[in-house]
Amino acid sequence: MGTSSSRRSTAAASSEAAGNEGEASEASSEWIGPEGVAQGYEELVNAIIRPPRMQYNPAKDLGPAEFRHCGKRFLREDVELTNNRKMKMQCSWWKFNPEDAPAPQLPVVIYLHGNAACRIAAIELLKHLLNSAVTVFAVDFTGSGLSEGEHVSLGYFEREDVEAAIAHLRASGEVSTVGLWGHSMGATTALLYGDRDPTIAAMVLDSPFTDLMALANELANNAREQGLRVPGFAISMAAGLIRRSVRRRAKFDPKDVAPIQNCGKCFIPALFAHGEKDIFIKPHHSEQLHAAYAGDKNLILFDGDHNSERPDFFFDSAVIFLRQTLGVKDEHCLDVNASRSGSDTFGQGDSLFNNGARALRRTEEEMMRQAMMLSIQQGVQPAAAVTVPQEVLQQAVQSFQAVTGVGGDTAMYYVYAALSQGEPVDFAIQQYFDNDCTQAPAGWRPPAS
Repeated sequence: MGTSSSRRSTAAASSEAAGNEGEASEASSEWIGPEGVAQGYEELVNAIIRPPRMQYNPAKDLGPAEFRHCGKRFLREDVELTNNRKMKMQCSWWKFNPEDAPAPQLPVVIYLHGNAACRIAAIELLKHLLNSAVTVFAVDFTGSGLSEGEHVSLGYFEREDVEAAIAHLRASGEVSTVGLWGHSMGATTALLYGDRDPTIAAMVLDSPFTDLMALANELANNAREQGLRVPGFAISMAAGLIRRSVRRRAKFDPKDVAPIQNCGKCFIPALFAHGEKDIFIKPHHSEQLHAAYAGDKNLILFDGDHNSERPDFFFDSAVIFLRQTLGVKDEHCLDVNASRSGSDTFGQGDSLFNNGARALRRTEEEMMRQAMMLSIQQGVQPAAAVTVPQEVLQQAVQSFQAVTGVGGDTAMYYVYAALSQGEPVDFAIQQYFDNDCTQAPAGWRPPAS
């Protein structure tokens, strides 16, 4: 396929995240202190690892178990799988009725949903893929939908769910080639899995991110651009606190969710796609991933945001790409244009997706964008996670000063940020050096207890 890049229209330049603000002379009341930043980041963590969970009735909401499309009979086979963590996951496979199948083995695309979605989102693909005799398999990731699990991990554990799905499909004897199609978290999952399994034939990657910690910092900096007064080094401090929180609660390190590090080891043909108006995961994420990717690749940018309805241009490009990479035979394809055949796919499921699942999927963007604004809504002094007695605070400040040679407002700032979130003074010292010994805003004081 080779390397190429195409645009439907001219891409708007992505705004760069603001750098550290060195305005130490600002009055403390104009700044969000470390406790406020940490509180906002804690909300961001909740939005990431425990977003709203979609509950639904498979018998009703996934459409009929049997349906006709373009004169052929199809069925939906619901499957319960167990991943290698012994967690059960709910899946669906839309495929030909065996008597109408054009061949004993056909290509399959596994749809991988975003962090606030579920397998219902795969319904949107049916009219595009079934016409090309490509069957569709969709999972509720563990931690999502009706599958077991309390948290999502933005791809870290979800790749094990992909592994379980692929093992099931290959064991069925009904599959010729396997492709992955992911959106947001699902696209990131595909990238994290891709270098593990070079037998995957193709990947469609809709709006992936490069690095979870970089995305979190970018969201925080976006909040600063909207008027939230957060010094850059405070963002870094809070990120360290939240990284520890995620490791304790969800048992993975956010720093390990960095598909940009996998791109150089992955050679599966890949189609990257991104909305030019996406302000949640900005287009530069796909552009950077595309640039770093080792295999055959293409990049398309389309008019839309993170969760807007994808244009025909995108679906047409994806179908052409998949027909080439999955080895689809022309004689197996249905002789119907997908845009004209959507109404007879199976009705209720399409309607549900258009009116319900896409609307819920938008909560992913809204929650993440607003997480850092929580500090404004609650004021600059939200309650700390841990009450810090004054004598303990003073002793910790002395310990901080003994190691760093720095006292006063800066020592108080770093120490309070750590102790109020249950971290030791060593964490404050490490954050100080990690942030190039950046000074605290003049006159900052911890909230009154």
